[in-house]
Amino acid sequence: MEQSDTRAIDNQFPRRARLLSSRDYQRVFEHTEYKSSDRYLTLLACRNQRDYPRLGLAITKKKIKTAVARHHLKRIIRESFRQHKQQLAGLDIIVMGTKQAQDTPNEILFKQLQYHWRTLAKQLAQECKSS
Repeated sequence: MEQSDTRAIDNQFPRRARLLSSRDYQRVFEHTEYKSSDRYLTLLACRNQRDYPRLGLAITKKKIKTAVARHHLKRIIRESFRQHKQQLAGLDIIVMGTKQAQDTPNEILFKQLQYHWRTLAKQLAQECKSS
């Protein structure tokens, strides 16, 4: 397999990298161990007993009015997650959007997501050191 083929596989968003069931979502909401938020996004996370991270999106119509805007925000979040998934191994993460996220430029959203991924990874690393 060529190197470009390997990169393409690494950048996919397979089913195993997603929170799929309501039980998965409920577990994160009820057992949140790590949290990061700002005026655009809120991220909740808990450990998942796996060696890879999983992502769930809770982008609601109440917060982001149009379907186009919701799908656009989801694409940005998934892309950022793919780029940072190595540092998030072992976490189930839910990302929730706020009303301000709808009109925010992509660059700012990517920068904020990068900050959130780093924050969650640091919280996990600190807990692993202390235990």
